[in-house]
Amino acid sequence: MDLMDIQPSVQNIADAIAAVLKIEVEIANHHFVRVAGTGENKGGVLHQMEGNLVYQSALRTNSPVIIENPGFESVCERCLFYQNCSETGEICCPITYKGEPIGVIGLLAFNEEQRIRLFRNTEDILKFLKKMANLLASKLHENEMLQMLANNSLKMTKMMNLVKQGIILIDEQGNLAEMNVKAKTLLGINEDADSEHTNVVCNLLKALDYNNQEKRQKISIILDGREQLLFVTLQKLITSHRSTEFLLIVEAVEEIQQLADIAIEEKKKAFEHIIGISPQLKEVKEYAFKASQSHSSILILGESGTGKEEFAKAIHKASPRKDQPLITVNCGAIPEHLLESELFGYEKGAFTGASQAGKPGKFELANKGTIFLDEIGEMPPQLQVKLLRVLQQGEVERLGGTKTKTVDVRVIAATNRNLQAMVETELFREDLYFRLNVIPMMIPALRSRKEDILALSDYFIKEFNKQFQAQVLGFGKEVKELMINHQWKGNIRELKNFIEYLFNFVQEGWITLEGSGAIISRKLDIKGQERSAYIPSFSLEKMEKETIEKALLYIRKNNLPIEKASELLSIGRATLFRKIKKYQIDTGSHFDTSVM
Repeated sequence: MDLMDIQPSVQNIADAIAAVLKIEVEIANHHFVRVAGTGENKGGVLHQMEGNLVYQSALRTNSPVIIENPGFESVCERCLFYQNCSETGEICCPITYKGEPIGVIGLLAFNEEQRIRLFRNTEDILKFLKKMANLLASKLHENEMLQMLANNSLKMTKMMNLVKQGIILIDEQGNLAEMNVKAKTLLGINEDADSEHTNVVCNLLKALDYNNQEKRQKISIILDGREQLLFVTLQKLITSHRSTEFLLIVEAVEEIQQLADIAIEEKKKAFEHIIGISPQLKEVKEYAFKASQSHSSILILGESGTGKEEFAKAIHKASPRKDQPLITVNCGAIPEHLLESELFGYEKGAFTGASQAGKPGKFELANKGTIFLDEIGEMPPQLQVKLLRVLQQGEVERLGGTKTKTVDVRVIAATNRNLQAMVETELFREDLYFRLNVIPMMIPALRSRKEDILALSDYFIKEFNKQFQAQVLGFGKEVKELMINHQWKGNIRELKNFIEYLFNFVQEGWITLEGSGAIISRKLDIKGQERSAYIPSFSLEKMEKETIEKALLYIRKNNLPIEKASELLSIGRATLFRKIKKYQIDTGSHFDTSVM
């Protein structure tokens, strides 16, 4: 801070000192610029001082300096006015702010009368100067506080304008104190129309329930002839024991809905990697998204290879637990004697070979997150009891331990087995089944959603083109028909395996039956009727029979003689009838072939 920041106040204090003491006054800052002055020194205000050695001494020592014989004392020796000073006496006192000297008050005598007054009672003069120095320091502090308040107010205004909600501050009489830009936008207030502020805000305040504070209130106002729905939250602010203000947070219902829609769409991106365009899959994905927003257990049912694990990952990624762990356990892949320690952990020395430090189980590792129990139908009966306890009480007990630990875990289980039938045959606990089956989810088989076969094929072709550095363009029409009609008992896993197999033999162009029929037949094991249904015959006799049938159909429809069929086929009449007999073509009653 600098005394120049409060120059008008400094000048007023200098004038007051001069009026009281009837002695000339000048006040300089630490750069020895004259900030204020009286008498002969008033003309030099705001200019650099000359002959400031006395003031330098006061600032350097942070102590008052008394000069009874100006121009002839040791401190004056280097002064430009040495032995030629116009002053008859001088007393100066440093001004200190926050422990640092920031300027000097100087009392100057220019005649004998002023000199007598100056030195009549030096002790009282110094006390007076110190008080004036403190007054200047307090003025400087006051100015600094005002600047800080102004800066903070400016920052607060900027911050309020950055907020995406409307903010209105009113006093207890309903008078407007502050309003940010967003509030003006929501209320349709023109920046320059002050009268609008009062009218619109008054209408808003009338619609508020002041007894319903800190809860959203839905308010309807009319703006530009149309209804505008707003959410308004009212908060009471106590500024002092006498004053009360109210903070209004204003939000547009339409904007909140848009933000909610955007947030939902962002969460739904977790399901983008699940490929498919069929209505069945779209319905399952929408269902799975809704299920992801809760904390209830989910049981995913479906054949092997339908993508149950991919759905479990997507559900976790879209859920409120997305930033916490997702732990996957394949209950069918872990030996039965190890599964318990994997799920629930163990204490040191729990069994031979156990780590001396013990080990947390998957449920502990999944705390606050999600655990995916794949192939849950393979879980042994004795472990089903411990799993039920976790679901019911949220507690796990390590193998070999005596203490329970509380865990907060969402369980997603999956199986390709009929758990309902297993419950009936007592292979699966009924109470556990109901605990897992809070939200049931069925993933349809690939053969029941044929549209997805081609969508998945296109996706896998792109993936394998990258992996094999190939340039396969796609499948030919007949191959597509074959794939659509294939049963795909292994579902998506089988389809992906089939396409990867083809990429080992085909690196570019289109995959067709003409070029790749043999390897396709070998992989899909097309035999007998299934093969004839999928792979067309190129037999000349079959094509000849079909052509004759088409010619006969044409003459029947047009009521033409048999000779016309011969002409259409470019063969003789006798040859035509011989071939009709050969291929056992039904000619109906149109003509008699028995005479042949």
